Amino acid sequence: MNRQQLDKYLTTQTPQATLLYGECAFWIDLYSKKIASKSVEPENIARFYFGDYEYSQVLDLLGQSSLFGDSTLVILKLDKKLSKKELQAFLNALEKNAQNSLIIEFYKSDSRSSSEYARDFKEMAGMFKGERVVEVRFFEPNQSECQMLLAQRAKELGIQIDMRSLSFLLGMQNGDIAIALKELEKFVYFDRQIEEKDVGELCSALGSVEIEDLLGALLMRKNVMGIYARLEEEGLDEMGMMSAIASHFYKLFMIFAFIRSHGRVDAKEVLGYVPPSFVLDGLVREAMSLREGQYKAVFEVMIEWRLQIFSGRGKIGGAIVALQKLQSILG
Repeated sequence: MNRQQLDKYLTTQTPQATLLYGECAFWIDLYSKKIASKSVEPENIARFYFGDYEYSQVLDLLGQSSLFGDSTLVILKLDKKLSKKELQAFLNALEKNAQNSLIIEFYKSDSRSSSEYARDFKEMAGMFKGERVVEVRFFEPNQSECQMLLAQRAKELGIQIDMRSLSFLLGMQNGDIAIALKELEKFVYFDRQIEEKDVGELCSALGSVEIEDLLGALLMRKNVMGIYARLEEEGLDEMGMMSAIASHFYKLFMIFAFIRSHGRVDAKEVLGYVPPSFVLDGLVREAMSLREGQYKAVFEVMIEWRLQIFSGRGKIGGAIVALQKLQSILG
């Protein structure tokens, strides 16, 4: 099933078992929320994030019957395929408990090639057959779909902005609709028509924040030395870079520890604010992609790096050594 077919399906039905996958994480997240809102009340949703997934716990939730007619929705955010045995057990449990439902958001892992991911999702999708069971593959939205989404969101927020300015905003973000939607929210307090110059002045162009590029490359297990070289050319603030990296990994560890303790994430409690859902989901993915031992090793490197900077011993090559150690730990 594709996105258009799913839209038509959702006008008359709500699936009990749903597999969402494909090339666009934004669509996967958006339609998971849309289906969840049609399925149960928010308090009846159980979410499991990546490394937090436990087969027995999920099976118990899907297999439980309520004397009071309550429904349970389990949402799994995964980047590793489920075995046929596990997936079949979940689907069997749903057949016996029609009030419960399941949504699997299956994302591509950084450690898997596109062809390996395609092989994985085709295997899982082959098991999603039957009544109230759907599997949907999403592709990256085209230009017109992105503009439609931006226009719709602008209307919801009460922002006065024309299609030309929305197109300019999208272009600044290299077509990344998730980031463009986040940038659009900056204009909610304007009580006038938004023009291109407003977008240019207030919004950040994708690729202009090299520290974020560096963090992204580290967490995606890519080589960071090219990005580091550009930072050095532009006048590297080593203390600022070190602090930004340390702060991000601390944030990830707080999310990791909270999920391990509570089985869920509470952005307000962990971060002190509630970021957009796609931002939070990205942080959760990053947080749960690391093990406790890796966090310990990362923080030891950061402490050593900080001490070298303060002592003056790390001015020549200190950043390179630290980044190489971080890549080795995360690798």
